[in-house]
Amino acid sequence: MPLKMLSLKGVKMRQEIKSCRVWPEDLERFLTDVFLKVGMPQEDAEWTSRTLTQSELRGVATHGVVRVPYYVRRFQSNLINRTPRVSIIKDAGCIAILDGDNGMGQVVSKKAMEECISRAKVHNIGVTLLKESNHFGVAATYALMAADHGMVGLCATNTASVIAPWGGRKPLIGNTPIAIAVPADPPLVLDMALGVVARGHIIIAAQAGRPVPEGWGVDAEGRPTTDPHAILNGGSLSLIGNHKGSGLSILIDAILGALAGGKYGYEGKDIMDLSGRMHVTHFFCAIHVESLVPLSGFCDSVNAFANVLRQSPKANGTEQILMPGEKELECERALRREGIPLSPERQRDLAELATSLGISNLKTF
Repeated sequence: MPLKMLSLKGVKMRQEIKSCRVWPEDLERFLTDVFLKVGMPQEDAEWTSRTLTQSELRGVATHGVVRVPYYVRRFQSNLINRTPRVSIIKDAGCIAILDGDNGMGQVVSKKAMEECISRAKVHNIGVTLLKESNHFGVAATYALMAADHGMVGLCATNTASVIAPWGGRKPLIGNTPIAIAVPADPPLVLDMALGVVARGHIIIAAQAGRPVPEGWGVDAEGRPTTDPHAILNGGSLSLIGNHKGSGLSILIDAILGALAGGKYGYEGKDIMDLSGRMHVTHFFCAIHVESLVPLSGFCDSVNAFANVLRQSPKANGTEQILMPGEKELECERALRREGIPLSPERQRDLAELATSLGISNLKTF
């Protein structure tokens, strides 16, 4: 039975539906059942569910549960390959180009970063370009895979066009994410996109029927707007750093599209567009720290540097100076104790999934 397409008209929930919480283990189990129902192999379903649950735990709800109905619809429309065979189409020692066979982004990206790490162990640095993929969730997931192996990890991807290049008003470049993870205690992790917010924030606001803050986006005519529908329907997200954000997005897309032989962002499809494949291309890099210095010494040095910054004089109103990734780590620790919050909109999405797919409802409290 096809899943009914979510409306972006701003659904008003019945008042009896209130926010609730869910234990991460229960959410991961439920999402695994969802992906098994649409035909993913067990191991792939479990990995994808783990990454989405981790996104919620780290406070990145824009790349968590809210994306699941879109993934499901793409599977049901046969726009994602359930059993992809990732292949190496160009092997150049420390660098390789891979074809993701139109597989689930989280699944083929994991294999691409594993390949990257393996090459770094041999060549001291590994780089993989993965074309013909799909939305891969949170970029930090893959950068952290390298950090877990004592390596510096980098990750980037092109995306569907949701931003107009600086000075334009037609969306032709993506809200390109960039992630860097550095081994330390805790690891330093930067995960950022080149729009002022993730597009998921706009989708969440549209579904909840509420406006977005000024400065988040413009309409199809390039006029500032707080209407999320105007941003989603022909409008554009606002860029960080104006022309600087535009330049970074253009250059990353240029490298990935031309070097990997994949598609540019404007040639692919948005996750909500069921008219064709996404044609996403990713970049992964792992730097083997111990090829240059002992890992323990590297980590000690990074820890000392981070402590200097934490203990530096604070601006008025600032209680704590956080390093990249610490806010997300604190969030994860809290939500593992307290449970992951689910809005009425997310509850509705998951309840509709359970009914449509014929699986047990998610346990909440």
